[in-house]
Amino acid sequence: MVWDTMNDPGLKRTVFITGATSGIGSAVALKFAAEGWNIILHFNSSGPQFGELKRKLSGLNTQFQFLKADFSSRSQLRTLSAKLDTLRIDSVVNNAGTCMVSKHFSELTLKDMNDTFMVNSFAPMLLTSRIFMLMKERRFGRIVNISSIAAKYGGSSFSMHYGCSKRALEGLTRTLAREGAECNVLVNTIRPGVIDTAFHRKFPKDLTKRIAMIPLRKMGVPGDIADIAYYLGSDKNSFITNETIAISGGE
Repeated sequence: MVWDTMNDPGLKRTVFITGATSGIGSAVALKFAAEGWNIILHFNSSGPQFGELKRKLSGLNTQFQFLKADFSSRSQLRTLSAKLDTLRIDSVVNNAGTCMVSKHFSELTLKDMNDTFMVNSFAPMLLTSRIFMLMKERRFGRIVNISSIAAKYGGSSFSMHYGCSKRALEGLTRTLAREGAECNVLVNTIRPGVIDTAFHRKFPKDLTKRIAMIPLRKMGVPGDIADIAYYLGSDKNSFITNETIAISGGE
């Protein structure tokens, strides 16, 4: 459902969530919707998760719309950016992320690295920078960047490109937080650990061994991220900015 755009003071708050049909993205979307926010949901592929999320949102008292874009495509990014310029956005949750290939770092090609950085780093830098300027004019905004524990530890030898791209996303937090502090635009990073989503089943790994490395000896769930993302990305947050908050079971 599409609603009016930039300057209607009667509008409820609106959040833009990237990668909204993923496990974490869906949980974040449903949390904001349950709290009465309008939702703009970015997605790339319309699999079963798309239909399930749409069904759940339809049962809530909120307005929402889906915007499709492949973040690895420059032309689709430009189209999405132009669309977002017409919408009033109060909060952004940069959740979209990928690890395009699982290769030893010595075998990565420039394309492998570029494709991963396009989705995890360059797209959120481009889109969020434009939205930030509109937030700054209105003197309100909340931005939450969903990073990864890989940004802290560097990832494995098969996910170097992923960890580095998430580290770049954390750099976006630092820059925008300093710029936004004087105009009530608060910017923070969430650094999830091992969360029970399809992402961790995408590439072969011994999850039992990986979970044993977590002090709490269990994986997190998407709701763990959604609750903190909502707090940081909503009016509830009035004094936290430029922080990196790990939700990682003690890692």
